[in-house]
Amino acid sequence: MRTNAAVATASLILLALAGCSAVAAPTPTQTPTSTPVAAAPLTCDDLVPAGLVADTLEGADGVPVEPVAAVKTGDEFESIVLEGAGGLACSWRVGSGMPEYNAPSDWAYLRVDVLPGAAAQWQPFESEGRPSTDTRQVAGIEASVSGGDAGWAISAPVGDSWVHATIRAAGLTGSGSRFGALAGGGMMDRLVEVAASAFAAIEQADAAQLVWPAMELRQNDAICNGGLDEQGIVAALQLPEESTVEYVTVEPDAAGPRSFEEAVNGAARTFACGLQVDGIAWVRISTARGFAPLFDRLLTPDADAAFTPLELADAPAGARAVTDSENSRASTVYLAIGDSLYKIKGTGAPAVAQAIIAQTY
Repeated sequence: MRTNAAVATASLILLALAGCSAVAAPTPTQTPTSTPVAAAPLTCDDLVPAGLVADTLEGADGVPVEPVAAVKTGDEFESIVLEGAGGLACSWRVGSGMPEYNAPSDWAYLRVDVLPGAAAQWQPFESEGRPSTDTRQVAGIEASVSGGDAGWAISAPVGDSWVHATIRAAGLTGSGSRFGALAGGGMMDRLVEVAASAFAAIEQADAAQLVWPAMELRQNDAICNGGLDEQGIVAALQLPEESTVEYVTVEPDAAGPRSFEEAVNGAARTFACGLQVDGIAWVRISTARGFAPLFDRLLTPDADAAFTPLELADAPAGARAVTDSENSRASTVYLAIGDSLYKIKGTGAPAVAQAIIAQTY
């Protein structure tokens, strides 16, 4: 009996063990690892929300406005150069657009520009040839401010960037602007609100959010040769034989910038060739190597209203040009040829564009 009991007990133990082995061992749970998604670069709407843009550009009549993205005539090249240098150019307009500065019109533009990596170069506005001492506290930052016939402006170093904001409007020195009595000081208050919004967005952004696409910049020295050679440029202008001519190369970053525009051109590695005739500035050719792909920015509102296509003779495929006047008097021509974008401003600009083509190809 004891033997049978022992056998029975052993059998029960074996069955229990078999039952345990039939249960599958638990599979370790693996937590999936997620790859962090890089933050997208800041947009213009991130800097200044649409509602704030509308409030800023609303006229003294209190009628709500619907701003549109548009670049003021005369600012188009700076916008292109800033974009090519890896900055952010933001501009909005209300009103009927921009024919002439003091012609009866209700246009106004709000502009906010960011040049990353340029805070150490920052300079205040100039007043009578000297650094201005006019400042305002904006989001805890002491910013340089300027107000006058041209409108209102704020400039400050924010984080690692140089930030520049302006409001421009028609009729400030003539028929009266859309802002009426607000022009006495209220518009600067509005611009301070805009700047505070932009400053806060930049200070709170990750480093990756302050990196925008940039063009491949010029690496060689600035030399006015090749397509910019003096001989062809002077010949195209058909100057009197007794004229005294001086042709100089201007490198924007040869010295520290005195303004935001100079800092932008330095960052973009642009350069200029200036021609003087009998001591008078005649024509200036600003050159942005590698920026030809941005030519279409000249065809967006409101820059497109200022220019018409310029017919080019013997130009290579892909060459394009626009001008604000085809006559021989002072005008502006933008020329894209090869990988370069040229801004030609002064007397005989269309003829100079043809000379650049002839000397390049």
